[in-house]
Amino acid sequence: MKKIFTYLLLPIVLLSLLSIPPSLAQQGLLRYADRKATEENYFEAGKGYAEAFGKKPSYQAAKGAAIAYDKMRDYSRAYDWWKRAVAYPEALQQDRLAYIAAANQAGDMDAVFAALDSMGASKPEALRNLNLDSLKVWYDAAGNTRVKRVQSINSSSTDFGWVKSANGGTYFSSDRGEAGERKKSGLRIDKSYTYYSKTSDWTGRNFLNIYSVDEDGKVSLFEPPVPGVFHASDPYPLADRDLIFYTVTRDIRKSNDYEVQPEIYYSQLDASGNPVDFVGLPINAPLEYGLKSPFVDESQNRLYFSSNMSGGYGGYDLYYMELDEAFTFGQPVNLGPLINTAGNEIDPFMQNGSFYFASDGHIGLGGLDIFVSDRKGNEFLGVKNMGLPYNSPQDDFAFFETDDHAVVISSNRPGSTGLDDVFELETLDMDFVAQVLACDGTAVSGPLEVQLTEGSEKRTVAVEQDGTGLIRATISPDQNQEISIKKDGYFALEDKSLSSKGMSDGKLEKTYQLVKIPYRTAVYVDLVYYNLDQSEIREDAEAPLDRIAELLTSYSFLNIVVRSHTDARASDAYNEVLSEKRADAVRNYLSKYGIARSRIQAEWLGETELTSDCGEGVPCSEDNYQLDRRTELLLEAFPEVGKSYPVPPEMRGIDLCDVSTIQLPEALPTIYFGFDEATLSLQDKMALERVALMLRTMLNRRLAITGHTDSRGSAAYNEALSERRALVVKNYLEGKGIASERLVYEFFGKDKPINDCEEVPCTPEMHRLNRRTELSLPKSIPRLNKHWSQKE
Repeated sequence: MKKIFTYLLLPIVLLSLLSIPPSLAQQGLLRYADRKATEENYFEAGKGYAEAFGKKPSYQAAKGAAIAYDKMRDYSRAYDWWKRAVAYPEALQQDRLAYIAAANQAGDMDAVFAALDSMGASKPEALRNLNLDSLKVWYDAAGNTRVKRVQSINSSSTDFGWVKSANGGTYFSSDRGEAGERKKSGLRIDKSYTYYSKTSDWTGRNFLNIYSVDEDGKVSLFEPPVPGVFHASDPYPLADRDLIFYTVTRDIRKSNDYEVQPEIYYSQLDASGNPVDFVGLPINAPLEYGLKSPFVDESQNRLYFSSNMSGGYGGYDLYYMELDEAFTFGQPVNLGPLINTAGNEIDPFMQNGSFYFASDGHIGLGGLDIFVSDRKGNEFLGVKNMGLPYNSPQDDFAFFETDDHAVVISSNRPGSTGLDDVFELETLDMDFVAQVLACDGTAVSGPLEVQLTEGSEKRTVAVEQDGTGLIRATISPDQNQEISIKKDGYFALEDKSLSSKGMSDGKLEKTYQLVKIPYRTAVYVDLVYYNLDQSEIREDAEAPLDRIAELLTSYSFLNIVVRSHTDARASDAYNEVLSEKRADAVRNYLSKYGIARSRIQAEWLGETELTSDCGEGVPCSEDNYQLDRRTELLLEAFPEVGKSYPVPPEMRGIDLCDVSTIQLPEALPTIYFGFDEATLSLQDKMALERVALMLRTMLNRRLAITGHTDSRGSAAYNEALSERRALVVKNYLEGKGIASERLVYEFFGKDKPINDCEEVPCTPEMHRLNRRTELSLPKSIPRLNKHWSQKE
């Protein structure tokens, strides 16, 4: 009869439950979840809010679940729920900030930066407290280290707080559940190891225990002999004595509703490493405040620990107590506001004058971060975030460094298999090798001034060099680097494109070319002429001077040498003064364009450097006198010998080893001739004087000369005539001191006319254009055909 009633009743109950409206079911679940959140049972609260959201999605349920999973440091779930919460129109700005923080802690940096960018200039002051607005700086500042999980320690449970004893054994904390007598479970929500008496505070995780690992890697349960222990964690063995400190949470019966906070004890160890006794700190008061994270600085006889006792700066603060050989403890001393914050500070550790600790109150990447402070006497000198990869957007804590400089930390970052895992940091160094060569491919000898930096903060990297142009350094992986190389008399070299990102072979090799500065290299020349006994700038001189001014304005690395001359008539003294006036006239003309006088080197040479043979007492034509009345305009690059010039912006990307690349194009003249003539006019000679000046000052240049005729006359006659026209130009330049081997001439007769007068009738002007000698500057002088000729 009872079974029949049960079977009949069950469908009725189910039907009645199914008939409850979703809104009412949701309200009941929300009230349950709110109550659990008030009791700080966030495991049950999170489940309740999630179930309420499943019944009827709402902002209240999504936000409640997000906060609950935040409290449990389940960052992935918290992020998922914050994404739902901020999608509602009633979401507050603080919700959006919490969403960004959750995205950071879940490792979704694209979402973090996208959300920050969407705020624009209206970013709230609260961002500074979260430090979210400067996350890009943190992620750009990773050093040459990475973390790897310690495989022999970690499990699917939470594992943290690895330390090494003097005898080589190691200890760590875990909730892997190997303590057989502990029937009740509790969650280390805020790493405070608090035990709650309420049966409703069950959270599905085991109590914390201490485990030891021997030299063979065998993991064993280390059970403190303190009676009634629920949580046991934070082992710290002393180096000079067989003693170990640890944190416990005990079963203290008081009433039906209470909580017990952690205490610090220490025990003597026997030869096998087992505890034989136990002593609690005299300041233990588990029903008033908690004590945890013991560390003993044996060199200073101080016990450091973390506590939330009254009188601190908020949350858990770091303290120390003096202790003597008999282990008599002094009064607790707070480390002060430089170290402690309104948040939580835990896990003190001292090594070689550096004080390490974890904090969620100092500015960091998210959750608990590891910080370091240098200690001088009793004073701490600043606090520095250890940065990546020590820290992550999740919780990073329990820094420990062995005597042989191995570093381990604990973290629940992505890649952890349990709530927390133990990680070891390893240094990743790469070799950087650079060979510095000269333009001829040989090594640049002697010392170089080298600066190598890496990372967004431009950390300086030490370099080694052997005097043969070889540079060596040890750089960090997955970083951007920059290098600058300087040497007296050479252009400074800078490479901002160096990067070790994505490299796997452990070596970054580069070859650089260091180019000598071509001091006082002539890059452009011109000439201007004067009337007899005058220094005024003639009309025909204005165009050349305008071009010179344009070049000086365009190229900051150029100066000009102005060399003025006279003919041989009048006295030496008179002519020297006259040539000075002509140099001044040029200088004054250029000043109209804003060319500084410091960039103009003026020389007045009177009649000392005649270009003609018209010396005193030598009869001369007026044309030859005209050639002597001149000013040579010589543009020089890098005029100050010994000065360290950077590569000018105008020259970047060109072959600096080839001097011709910095020499500016010259408009070479074409010489035209009268019918059946091969003689030069005054204007032709004035033009060729400029060509001769160019060749005398630019020794790398060669000149190709080609002679032509018009179409009238026989082919044989015109071939000979074109040769005479080429030779008259070549001979003139040789007479000006240009070596014959730098001048190549060809003659084509009427084979290459400008105007084809065989096909159409030509005007006299068209015939004149065919009667010419052309000049060009080839890169090399090939033997083009049978007409190529050169005097030996």
